[in-house]
Amino acid sequence: VAGVAIGKAGAKNAAYLAVQILGVSSEALHRALIDERQANAEAIRQKNTDLNL
Repeated sequence: VAGVAIGKAGAKNAAYLAVQILGVSSEALHRALIDERQANAEAIRQKNTDLNL
């Protein structure tokens, strides 16, 4: 059983969870999720760098 928050962030996390589950049987979804997470990580690193300037 999975539980996610409500609101915009919860909806986004629910979508990530759904894609992660479906990615077990779909290489394209699996790769898309990995790419999305890498892009998010890079955006966070950039925001952190901007804050530290």
